[in-house]
Amino acid sequence: MGWGIVLVTGALVWLSASRSAEPGQALLGVLSVPVAGYGWTQLRRVRRPFRLRIDAHGLTLHDAMLSWEQIHAVSLWHEKAADSDTTPPPPRLLLWTVPGVTLPRRQDRSLDAWNRYTLVNCADLDQSVGRLTAALAEYAGDRFETAPRAVRPPIPVTVAGPELSVPGGERSFTADLGDGRRTRVRTVWALSFSALFVSVYLYVIFNHDRLDGESGIGIPITVSMLGTLICWIQVRFAYVRWRKPMELRIGATGIGMREVAGEERFFRWAQIATVTVGRQPRGLDPHPSLMVWVLPGAHASAHPEHLMDGHRAYVLDRIDRLPGGAEAVVPVLRAYAGERYVETA
Repeated sequence: MGWGIVLVTGALVWLSASRSAEPGQALLGVLSVPVAGYGWTQLRRVRRPFRLRIDAHGLTLHDAMLSWEQIHAVSLWHEKAADSDTTPPPPRLLLWTVPGVTLPRRQDRSLDAWNRYTLVNCADLDQSVGRLTAALAEYAGDRFETAPRAVRPPIPVTVAGPELSVPGGERSFTADLGDGRRTRVRTVWALSFSALFVSVYLYVIFNHDRLDGESGIGIPITVSMLGTLICWIQVRFAYVRWRKPMELRIGATGIGMREVAGEERFFRWAQIATVTVGRQPRGLDPHPSLMVWVLPGAHASAHPEHLMDGHRAYVLDRIDRLPGGAEAVVPVLRAYAGERYVETA
């Protein structure tokens, strides 16, 4: 609106000044006519603010109305944050029209053959991204793209899967990395060094009158003390890894994955658009990994590790590190995830 007022005002000033001015100023006055027209157009556009309505008939905008038959796909497109410590910006609402249907606005540059338009930045809407996602899931059906098309074609969000009807309850896969045995071995070493250090220290206390500075007693004291400290630190690390091993939980509520000696990352089924098993996007690791593609508007505790075609993906871990590998995990995952599950190459 500010630019429109400035352009119209400047053009009117030039026009009024050019009536009794020199030919050069008169030329500027003539050139100000299209500038005034552009400014007036901007003012008229501001008087009609952006409006979006989603219902069973389609999408209604402030300058156009499209039925669902005219829409090829609709998606919430995420972008990368400025840096890893910044909250990712809100997504943009993108629309693909069927061939022959256009909107009275500039098209986006895209590599596909479909007409793509950016409708609005979700940060400018008066409602949350979650409300927008719920409306698209209710009315758009399989036109609502919740995962990259290279991963899975759009499917209705409502046909989630049979997670509530799977018998047997929750399944857990815990990786046995031998940290229990490692903890016991390191404890024995730590106790041995502790006994050596205490013995040498007591010997020095009770025989300090027979020792002098050249006896070299400081060497065994230092060695036993450092060995004791290092061994107990190693015992602590091994114990933490033993009590918190790598674990994958799959159940009726969702998927939880805990790294070795880390905290669990849990995703509810209501947050998940797609679960994939395969190579990581743009990754060099050939081993299959478990990845969760969340629905737009769903919030997770950490930033996504991958952003592909505007969709967020969280890499949980390589499933070959779990007992039984993919042969044991994939059937359980497929049973609970239903149509959410996709096996990639």
